[in-house]
Amino acid sequence: MFRLYNSFSLSKEDFVPFQKNLARVFICGPTVYDYMHLGHARIFLTYDVLSRFLNDQGIKTDVLVNITDINQQVFRKAKENSATYKQVAEFYTNEFISDLSLLGIKSVSRVAYVSDYIPFIESEIKKLEKKELAYRAHGNVYLDVSQVRNYGKISQQTRDQINMHRLDIGPGKKNPEDIMLWNCTDDFDFSWKSEFGYGIPWWHMQDTAVAFENFGKNYDIHGGARELLYPHHEAHLAQYQLITGEQFPIKTWMHVGLVMSNGDKMSKSLGNVVWVKDLVKKYGHELIRLYLFSRHYREDLAFSENDVLAQKPLLELIHLTSLCVSEYTDESLLPAIRGFVDSLHDDLDTPAALSHFEKICQSVQGGTKLSEADFNRMCLILGIMA
Repeated sequence: MFRLYNSFSLSKEDFVPFQKNLARVFICGPTVYDYMHLGHARIFLTYDVLSRFLNDQGIKTDVLVNITDINQQVFRKAKENSATYKQVAEFYTNEFISDLSLLGIKSVSRVAYVSDYIPFIESEIKKLEKKELAYRAHGNVYLDVSQVRNYGKISQQTRDQINMHRLDIGPGKKNPEDIMLWNCTDDFDFSWKSEFGYGIPWWHMQDTAVAFENFGKNYDIHGGARELLYPHHEAHLAQYQLITGEQFPIKTWMHVGLVMSNGDKMSKSLGNVVWVKDLVKKYGHELIRLYLFSRHYREDLAFSENDVLAQKPLLELIHLTSLCVSEYTDESLLPAIRGFVDSLHDDLDTPAALSHFEKICQSVQGGTKLSEADFNRMCLILGIMA
């Protein structure tokens, strides 16, 4: 049984999708004003190996990625380039899709621009207002989180701790932790007309709209970087609960550790990024996969080119093994193959799986027989030579 760590329960749980043999996955996608860096790549490669393994186990995947094109950074880039926000978003979305291809990622089923969901967002906010779950204050609209059960559960914070964050500060808010749904007071030079006034739908509500319109009341995995636990994923769950009326609309919350660079989180704003296209050109996507999979997805990873190069002997061993495959597998290798699969069943433990794969390849170099089918199966799951 495949077990996956759930950030909501802080435990590994048997993964049983809502719909038999279909896992619906929502990944918090890019804000499209620049290129993809290694921190982003780690997220999408994690969900790629997840999808590949689920497919291997007979579970199809429907992976949805939202494209955040309503954002101050996108608007700023558009203004700098005398372009529309749509032109900027479409350019960098195409670059994002190109980078996914460079990495050998084939698991993303579809992408969705959040700007296409504005009518739905407005409609849902009005429904929340009617139920007295949302309110207007100083031109903005907020979600009243006092009516949300278990608020703070994902980020493991008490209400008092959340109150200290002073989220979306503005006059007239009932509670400091209330979530902004629609912003009418800040001037971004880009806005939409709504019943609430000219403004923009706020970040958290954008993702909720995309997920609900595509997946409905329930889906199986919500994923993204660990840094999104609060406020983004906390807000998303609160909104989803109140919109759907369900306490547990999302089965598993799955978070990927950060990629660190020069002692800080890899971030465009800090200027310490390593672009994916440059890494792929220098090392190839297979080496990048082995490097990222050598660390468990929930752990932070300090980027080092020496650590990337340290995976080169394993990649060469895998390629050499591809020349030595047979029509059948010796029984002596079956425990190691089971170990490879069992490692992935245990919360996608790719470091352990790679260790088993390396031992298998070493045995083949020593004369042990490995079938082409078994070899290709492991390579396909890892996205190596596939």
